[in-house]
Amino acid sequence: MKKLFLFFLFLNGICDAQLFSENFNGNALPAGWTVENPNSAYNWGVGSENDFASFPDGAAFFDDDNAGPSGVNSNARLISPVISLTGAVNPKLSFKYANKIYNLNSTLKVEVFNGTSWVQAFSSGGASGTWTIDFSTFSFILTDYVQTPDIDLTPYINANFKLRFVYDDLGDYSYGVVVDDVVISEGVLATSEVAPTDRVNLYPNPVKDYVSVMLPDPHTVAAVSVIDMAGKTVKTFEKKSGPYDLSDLPKGVYIMMITDGHKEIIRKKIIKQ
Repeated sequence: MKKLFLFFLFLNGICDAQLFSENFNGNALPAGWTVENPNSAYNWGVGSENDFASFPDGAAFFDDDNAGPSGVNSNARLISPVISLTGAVNPKLSFKYANKIYNLNSTLKVEVFNGTSWVQAFSSGGASGTWTIDFSTFSFILTDYVQTPDIDLTPYINANFKLRFVYDDLGDYSYGVVVDDVVISEGVLATSEVAPTDRVNLYPNPVKDYVSVMLPDPHTVAAVSVIDMAGKTVKTFEKKSGPYDLSDLPKGVYIMMITDGHKEIIRKKIIKQ
């Protein structure tokens, strides 16, 4: 069974490592999360129910119904703590959401901080999720969320990365939106049992000028490429032995892609001083 699992990883090429997660299962805003709403005093909350609905478990929500018919909430924000993505490889975001509308197609947006400004990475307008109604209380019951596809965060990698979920009721007196199970994961290239990553050494690391690669015997280096945190290939070496000259690269974190003589690819993180 173990060998079959490893073979599956080899065929698919990547496995996922979790960098950040939040399930909102407490009854209060999690540590580091903040809210702001420039339109009104009403804001996001956390729990398993609010005035218009109940949810399968703890979640973050904006209760537009409770905000009242006179409230216009076009920019109600739920903001994550800082999540450093420095050194992350192929980071991706996923979460569950549901939106109960009244008339207009109120919208949920996700914006990400790219180090200098906020950039929209996701938007969903209109009704979403599966809802029923409890006729004894005339409140809604959320029975199933919509699961987002993986949202690529590679263009936004930085040490001060943050998320914010933005609810826009379009000036309508609507019901509200729910968000749960926020996950940022990292796609890591799988390696075989023949040349596992932890048996590949780069030295020195951190590096100022030249770096050498040591593979376990009898493996040899076929090619080396260097990728920056934006996913761009910045150096390529078509030689079997080092050292490899990195002196012209700016300071920062890079990924070295090492192809061995068996055409297997190993990724190693390196710090350029």
